[in-house]
Amino acid sequence: MLGTDPYRPQLHTAPPAGSNAAMLAALAQTVLTYIDTCRPTGAPQILVPNPKSVTYLKNLGDALRLSRADDQTPGSGDTQRLGHWLTYFTDRAEIPGSSALIPLTSLLGTHWITGQSPLEDEDLATLLAWIDPPRHAASGRDAADRAENPATHRPAGPATDAAFDNDELAPLFRAHAHAWARRQDQAPVLQELHSLLAHRMQPTWDLMWHAYALLQTIPEAKSTPHRWDHERTVFTDECAYLAQDGRPRPAREQAVASAVRLACMEREAATFAAARAAEDPFVRAELRTTGEAFGGPVAVVDAAHTRRGPTGRTRRRPRLTVSTQDPVLMEPGRILACHTYRNARYEICGITPSDDGALVELEITAGMGSLARPNHTVLPEPGAQLVFTLAPDLYRMPEFPAREHTPWTHGGPPTEEPHDKAEEQR
Repeated sequence: MLGTDPYRPQLHTAPPAGSNAAMLAALAQTVLTYIDTCRPTGAPQILVPNPKSVTYLKNLGDALRLSRADDQTPGSGDTQRLGHWLTYFTDRAEIPGSSALIPLTSLLGTHWITGQSPLEDEDLATLLAWIDPPRHAASGRDAADRAENPATHRPAGPATDAAFDNDELAPLFRAHAHAWARRQDQAPVLQELHSLLAHRMQPTWDLMWHAYALLQTIPEAKSTPHRWDHERTVFTDECAYLAQDGRPRPAREQAVASAVRLACMEREAATFAAARAAEDPFVRAELRTTGEAFGGPVAVVDAAHTRRGPTGRTRRRPRLTVSTQDPVLMEPGRILACHTYRNARYEICGITPSDDGALVELEITAGMGSLARPNHTVLPEPGAQLVFTLAPDLYRMPEFPAREHTPWTHGGPPTEEPHDKAEEQR
C-alpha cells in the first residue's frame, strides 16, 4: 500500500501462487513515476512505518536489481530499475540525517520519549498512543494499553500476526489453490483477498499520516536546508549514474568500497550529532550528563591574547576560562563549538580540577577575524553562561589507497602467477 494522497492509497497485490511479475511491474510504475517527478530540482522521500520495513525493502531491492531484464517479460526493465532505487533508498536510510527513506517510529523517537522499551517503540500504534493519546484516554500509558489489545491491534508491517495468517489468510489461500486445481475462475477469491488486505492495512496507513501530521508541527532546524541540499545533490548524482552507466550494484561490495562507505557513514553520523547538539538544548543537556559537553559561567576573558602561526604571522587568539560542574571527558586539543556563537570554534588548552568541578581554558581558533578587523561579537563577557559541544566539522575522512596500490585480497588488481609469466614468454 503506497501513495501520496492520504485518502487514496494504492494497494498492489499478487496471487497466492503463480507469478508476481504483474504486481511488481505495477509497483515499479507507481514508484518510478513519483521518482521521475522529483527531477531535476527536488528529491524523493519515502516514509515507512518502522525499521523492519526498511529491512524488507532492502531485501526486495537486492532481489530485483539483480534480476534479468528481457523483452519477453513486460515491465521487467522497470522492475530491475525499481530494485536499483530501493537499494539507493535503503542505503541512504543507514546514514544519520538523511531524509530519503524515513522509518516513522525512529523519527518520532528522536523527538518524543515514552514509557516503553526501544523495542516496543517500534510499534507505530502504541508509540503514537503514548505521544498523542485520544481525548478520552486517562494517559499515554492507558492509550498504549488499549492500542495493543490483541482483539484490535494490527502490527504496522511488514510482518503480520499468526492469528491473522491462520484464521483469515490461510482459508483464502486454500480456496485459491482449490480453484486453480479445478481450473475454475480465481477472480472472486483474488478480489476477496484484495479487500481483506486493504481492510487490514488501512489502520496502519492512517497512523502513518497521523505521524506525518505530528512531525510537521515541529519547528525546522537551522541545518535542515543544508542537509536537504545535500540530499538533492546525492539524488541528482544517482540519476546521472543511471543515465550514463546504469549497471546494477554488485551483490557484495569489495573491501575498499565497504571501508569507504563505512567512513562516509561515520563522518555523516559525527556531523549530524554535532549539528543536533548545537541546535537542540535537550540534546545538549543529555550530552552534559555523559561528559560529551559541558557548560557554565565564563570566569576569565583574555581578549588580548595572540599566537604566532606556522608562517610567523601574529594571529588574534583570545582565551577564556569556563567554570563547570559537569564531567569533562575531553582532552586538550579538541575543537568545540558553542550554540551561542555558531561561527566560532574553540580549542581546549587545559583542564584544571577545582573543588566543585573544573576550570576549562579555551582558545578561540576561528571566528575572531584578523588583527586589523577583529570580530568582537564572538567574544563572551565574564559571567556569560555558555555550553560547549564537539564541533560539527571535527571528523575528517581517512585517505584510502588507489586501486593499483590495494592488495588483490581487498579488491586491487590480481597478482600474476609465475606460470602465467612463463606462458607469456613462450
